Amino acid sequence: MHAVIAIDVSKATSQVAVAVDGKVVQNFKITHDVFGFNQLNSVIMQFNTFPDIVFEATGVYSRRLKTFLEAHNYPYTYLNPLTAKKQLDQLRPNKNDLNDAKHLAETQFILKRAKSYVQN
Repeated sequence: MHAVIAIDVSKATSQVAVAVDGKVVQNFKITHDVFGFNQLNSVIMQFNTFPDIVFEATGVYSRRLKTFLEAHNYPYTYLNPLTAKKQLDQLRPNKNDLNDAKHLAETQFILKRAKSYVQN
């Protein structure tokens, strides 16, 4: 079982898509606070191995998410926005947060993006 959690980060909330073996099985929205990150943590902990966590760098908005993942030692893929745009351009005729999260999850199975390096 291969799981991917894709996150489309916005200013105060993030849209999360959970995909298992290439199919999106869950969508939800989290806030960028303790309650939202606890909800995300409970989803991550449902899996026997760490799922691939993918999100796009959105300046200061993605810093809280990045800090949360690093504090819990979760491996993640931090995408350059231009790279993500080029990878998803053919897939998203209707651009919105939900579709972006879904397509990030679905393309992770195909592209197998490398994990980001986290320096101590």
